[in-house]
Amino acid sequence: MRTASAGLKTAMAATPHTLGWLGQFVFLDGTTVRVSATGSPAEFDGHTWTADKSFKGSTLKFIGDGSVPDGEVTAPTAISDAYDAEDVYAGTFEGMEITLFVFNYRSPSDGGMQLGPYEVSEINYDDRGRIATFEIRGILQKAKQITVEELSVSCRSDLGDARPGFCNLPLYPDDVERGTAYAVGDYVRAPDSGDYHNRMFQCTTAGTTAGSAPSYNYTVAATTTDGTAVFTSAEAWVRSGVVATRTDDSDFTATLTESRAADGWFTSGSVKWTSGLNVGLYNQVRVYTGSSKRIQLWGTARWTIAVGDTFEIVPGCDKTFAMCLSRFLNSINFRGEHLMPGRDFLNGAGS
Repeated sequence: MRTASAGLKTAMAATPHTLGWLGQFVFLDGTTVRVSATGSPAEFDGHTWTADKSFKGSTLKFIGDGSVPDGEVTAPTAISDAYDAEDVYAGTFEGMEITLFVFNYRSPSDGGMQLGPYEVSEINYDDRGRIATFEIRGILQKAKQITVEELSVSCRSDLGDARPGFCNLPLYPDDVERGTAYAVGDYVRAPDSGDYHNRMFQCTTAGTTAGSAPSYNYTVAATTTDGTAVFTSAEAWVRSGVVATRTDDSDFTATLTESRAADGWFTSGSVKWTSGLNVGLYNQVRVYTGSSKRIQLWGTARWTIAVGDTFEIVPGCDKTFAMCLSRFLNSINFRGEHLMPGRDFLNGAGS
């Protein structure tokens, strides 16, 4: 394909009524949808672009001062008919990239002008008209974002943030792999017929796992030798649960095991549904009552909750140093300045 500048000169040399839009939508899993807004299919850049008049990309805005281009792209029928609002909530479109082309559809071999790829920043979906609109930002958007953190008493990291220097609490360790080297301190999970038994395992002797899996010991503090590596069992932070009774789609009791879970343990945490109508979706916990194992959600689940639905639940964190230290034993990764002098101290300076 021609470069953007060469394609631009060729495309702009065409009369305005012979120019058309092409859109390429690439999902995170590699699924690619290519459409043409010219009213007929197009052969361009070695691909076939399906005709789709619902696709529009003409709201893009560029400013000559070097600002990041932004705008909206109306999704083609090929996307809005194949997906619905549920897919938006489930994160199907996260990580999608959109690339646009302007070309001379009378002479596609002349090349065209490429715009993008752009990262999708926000998605709006109209259930009634089955129309998805994607807000997009150019590749320089991240360069414009403020990268200096402000000082704060509370932690600026989210629970489980795995980036170096952030929370690093092992909420969802990877499954242990065969023939793999592990270092002391690495965390893994060992599935037993799909059940993790509410346990995770920390490597306490570095080594390489065996070619076939041994039987892991799920008793807390027990060790399992896997090849030359040794793993020690520990309570997992994420717990598995089952809906026991249901009041409504925001209030239910659960069957779950968590000896540490007094009142409030899961308050402000999150529920990830692993079966039922809500499978794959998340809800935030408003209140957790330890004695009755009652879970009350903010808002309601997207779809009806039924007795027997399974889920994984994550404890809540109020982002204070006290909770980081006492509940999670993770104060070394606390990302806040809890000892910073407060307003009373500053107002009293010099007195």
